[in-house]
Amino acid sequence: MRATLKELMDKMGVGFEPGPYESVPWSAYDAAKGITCMAEVRMGSDLTDVEGEIQFMYDNPPPGKGSMEPICFTRATPQADGKWNVMDFKIRSEAYGQDKYDWEEKSCHFFQLVVQELQGGNVPNIDDLLEEAFHSRDRFADQYGGGGKSPKIRPDQILNVKGRGF
Repeated sequence: MRATLKELMDKMGVGFEPGPYESVPWSAYDAAKGITCMAEVRMGSDLTDVEGEIQFMYDNPPPGKGSMEPICFTRATPQADGKWNVMDFKIRSEAYGQDKYDWEEKSCHFFQLVVQELQGGNVPNIDDLLEEAFHSRDRFADQYGGGGKSPKIRPDQILNVKGRGF
């Protein structure tokens, strides 16, 4: 993906370059479901990493879950050329999407979709947003397969009504 820090922050929905130790938080609460969704982007102390995190907090946790559920963790670091790239992307503590074409870009798009939902005051449906961000017709270069046969051209089809060609 390789992007400048400003481009990376735009892709994640931040809109500006955070300084050392700076964090950018968002949250939304759904009183009917008793769920708070919180997202945060944090800049490291020496400007060498950016972390993004999304979590749910439950008023009354569902069976088998604690009061806090980690949903997403992502980390980006600068490369040798000074451009930034996503190095980690986890959903519910499991690596996610690395088998997809351009997963780094898609992980940023997912994070931005969550931020947009939170800014609108909505607790996002994580599975729907993952589907939207990662569902694509893109394929790796070697997966396109061959095309069909070349068309057959018949002279009578390209001649005009009087039969004299073009």
